[in-house]
Amino acid sequence: MKKVVWVKFGWSDYYRGGVVDGNFGWLKEAKGSSSEGRGHEAFNFMPFDGTYYCYVPPQTKEYAPWNEDNEGWTVICLAKNPRYAGIHIVGWYENATLLGQWQKPPGNHSDDVGGATSAYEWSYCIRSKSAFFIPPSDRTLPFSDPSIRQGKFSFLSGPSVETTSRKARVLAMLEERLAKLRGVAVHNPSEEREPDPELDAVDPLKGFGTPEHRKKVEKAAEEAVVAYYRDRGYRHFEDKTKIKCGHDFVFRNGTEALHVEVKGTSSNNPSFFLTRNEHAAGYQADPAWRLAMVTNALSEPTVTIFDKKGLSDTFDMTPYVFLGRPIVVP
Repeated sequence: MKKVVWVKFGWSDYYRGGVVDGNFGWLKEAKGSSSEGRGHEAFNFMPFDGTYYCYVPPQTKEYAPWNEDNEGWTVICLAKNPRYAGIHIVGWYENATLLGQWQKPPGNHSDDVGGATSAYEWSYCIRSKSAFFIPPSDRTLPFSDPSIRQGKFSFLSGPSVETTSRKARVLAMLEERLAKLRGVAVHNPSEEREPDPELDAVDPLKGFGTPEHRKKVEKAAEEAVVAYYRDRGYRHFEDKTKIKCGHDFVFRNGTEALHVEVKGTSSNNPSFFLTRNEHAAGYQADPAWRLAMVTNALSEPTVTIFDKKGLSDTFDMTPYVFLGRPIVVP
């Protein structure tokens, strides 16, 4: 018999001690205080001694997910990005144990886990040695369902679980999405398997492949964009990749000149980083500026071109790194 339960908690990019966001009461109440963004679920995908521990918010009539047959459960983890509509699968646990009550993790306190601060007071009610994590860049399948919007957790299938048409429908939907996500899910995430770029101040891109891999992707993406514009009549181009001017190439077709910034990824998910100079000198100031997004750069490159409006309509442009410098007082 399948044993499946879904749980819903606050939104975090990596669930390894970072900021948690969401519309839950305990997160709203902390707004503006020193505890803002410090939700218990912050550590839901950070291993401790090879085990993952999951916090689930309390539900009105039930304190925490519980079943008399409490071992061997698949726990599907859901969260809503507060800035957008829809709920996402952020990961799942397999062969999990339901504890039925909140407990402190091993080590007596969160201070012993990954350098977390004491403000977290971390607790959990599910544990497992097998976790699957969906990186934030791959959370691209939002959905909506009335029963999920209203609850914190719900049993879909298992011993003593009443089967209803609603539960069958939700289970089928979630299983279909798990099948699609399994190819991008990171099994048993850790700093080595799925680094959190925010944890590496020296190289914030560490979580996105080695420098060698990124260089290969960059080169393949540039070649794909040059071929793309050549096929469309832009026979002349200037390579500006070594000049910090806000774009990588100038493509000319008669009197028309386009200033093109190239971004590439080896996956089919079109995510990219834009530097301060690219944003200011190109995206903000130059009407001839275009962003060429290349997906699957190392296999079957696909080129998509965006002007400023197309880019702002398609992508959420979020500041990622801030540089702190001493203020010099004359």
